Amino acid sequence: MMTNLDVMTELWIWRSPAWGIAFAAAVVYSIFAWRRSASPRHVAFFSICAAALLLSLVSPVATLASRYLFSAHMAQHLLLLLIVPLCGILAWPPPKRPDTPGRPRHLQRSANPIGWAAGVGAMWFWHIPALCTASMVSPFVLDVQIVSLIAAGAAFWWPVFSPVAEHRMQPHVAAMYLFAGCVGCSLLGIYITFSPISVCPLYSNPTGSSDLLRLIREQWRFTPRTDQQVGGLLMWVPACMVYLGAILAKFSSWHHVVGPSHVAPTSLAAE
Repeated sequence: MMTNLDVMTELWIWRSPAWGIAFAAAVVYSIFAWRRSASPRHVAFFSICAAALLLSLVSPVATLASRYLFSAHMAQHLLLLLIVPLCGILAWPPPKRPDTPGRPRHLQRSANPIGWAAGVGAMWFWHIPALCTASMVSPFVLDVQIVSLIAAGAAFWWPVFSPVAEHRMQPHVAAMYLFAGCVGCSLLGIYITFSPISVCPLYSNPTGSSDLLRLIREQWRFTPRTDQQVGGLLMWVPACMVYLGAILAKFSSWHHVVGPSHVAPTSLAAE
């Protein structure tokens, strides 16, 4: 019978193109970071971005998400939508140019409704039962899903943490934007957690390794219902913790702007 150690060591997807993409991105970023004199903080964020991408696409999380566990599927989506694009943006060094004369750095653009709709709507869209099923049975649909989640996440995070200061929202506007994102994801999480209807019906009758299915059912005690509830809680609680962390970062930036010292605002994306 398969053990937990087997899951951690044997379920990696070694032939996935994600390995090559991550390696190519690391090479390109190394050259770019050297030319832009990226700080250790930027490099650290890129490392987290690459690690989150591999965790979501080639680790046991990806294997479990492909046909066995809805909760693993949800964890994969949260990594692709929230962590990968956020850390990718934060890894981008600011351009080497002076600020626009006469324009305070804290006067940024207002909320971006398109970015918000993309970031929140993508998660709702891909959890329509028919589309969730399609992504499990069609490699093409799965590829479209992965790319769209990363792109939607980038559209959501860009107005908040863009490396170009003039493209960022004002901190108090960003806080409201992020809080609204938390509400949108929480509503989806609540629906998934308490819905009597299976969001992704194929997870109710998974196919694949009988040993792995036995481990999931007998040792992990994951029934289809429990699995969906855990997936809903992942969307509900950890996702909002990411938004909350971003809100606190923006409030910290706002403190630097309006504080008595009148220092220039700092952000996670700039030194």
